[in-house]
Amino acid sequence: MASLARRLSRAARREYTSALTLSVGVAVALAWSAASPSSYFALDADHVAWRLAGFLEVGTAHDLVVNGLMAVFFAAVGLELSRELTRGVLTRRAHAVAPVVGALGGMAATALGSLALGHLLGRAALVRGWGVPMATDVAFSLGVVALVGRRLPPALRTFLLTLAIADDVASVVVLTFTGTTHPRPVGLSVLALVVVVGTPLARRLDRAGPAVAFFVATWLGFAWANVDPALAGVLAGGVVNTGAVWCDRLEQRTTVLSATVVLPLFALVAGGVAWRELSGPTTLTLVLATVAIRLVGKVVGIAGGVGLARLAGYPPHPTLSTRLVVQVAVICAIGFTVPLLFAGTLFGSASPTYAALDLGLLASSVVAALLGTWLLRRSARSLG
Repeated sequence: MASLARRLSRAARREYTSALTLSVGVAVALAWSAASPSSYFALDADHVAWRLAGFLEVGTAHDLVVNGLMAVFFAAVGLELSRELTRGVLTRRAHAVAPVVGALGGMAATALGSLALGHLLGRAALVRGWGVPMATDVAFSLGVVALVGRRLPPALRTFLLTLAIADDVASVVVLTFTGTTHPRPVGLSVLALVVVVGTPLARRLDRAGPAVAFFVATWLGFAWANVDPALAGVLAGGVVNTGAVWCDRLEQRTTVLSATVVLPLFALVAGGVAWRELSGPTTLTLVLATVAIRLVGKVVGIAGGVGLARLAGYPPHPTLSTRLVVQVAVICAIGFTVPLLFAGTLFGSASPTYAALDLGLLASSVVAALLGTWLLRRSARSLG
């Protein structure tokens, strides 16, 4: 039994596992929302939870997953990024510049594309939802790279991880200040105090218990400030002492929890489509526009951003050619988790606009995954 548990734990830590469990969650959500839309959308309508600490109302199962459990996923991401910064490829900070600038370029290109097409086609949803197509899906994109094989340069994975985290975090920050809710000034002050006091303490922690307590305190601070609590995971995971053995174990456990519980639950509550609302030319326009914005905007923006970083004297890792960067940019058109967070906040998960954007994001993710896999496999064969 213990041997089986260890094998399952090792399997859950593989990068493609997150992509697989996300895919299963999406498939179940699509089937459930088609077969019984009333029961499916009750996940975002029936109030099943509570007010926490007097200031955060977790009203539905959807809210509980999005505002609570997703912080665990972002904590796993933050822990991995922190490890790369202290012991991995990013110990040379110059190598982090290119993916971050590439992320900003991809965000800018997709946002501008959404605004431009929205005005050109007369679709207010694209104008209002200019931030929806910005983010890259960390779990799906890393899973695709893992499936391609080991002949790709190791630095490619770190480049993709850094880029995806940068635009995910930046997208959530944009959502915080442009969405339907607004930060509380008093809460922001308390959050700043927690971060300023807690960060140096977190770097000196020598066991997992206090690190988890710091994570919870940070999460509560974000919630009170009315800032997306999921960001607490990235912050808490990014500042702890990743040189310690206990931190490696904590990263493994959060990764397993994310892959086996958090991500499939998120896909389940966010991936359903209001199929009855999908009709008429408006729906088709939104779907096709989303696919075009994701694929073209990400490739042009990321390749352009990395090119600018290279001209400024901050090239990516020497093993990453321009060809590989463009192929990674195609992979970055895979976007599901944070884009759906953005769309759900702006339009509501049962709205026709959300349904069209959901379908467009799914379609662009499938196209990007297939095209990116084909391109990277060709590169892997030439490198091998």
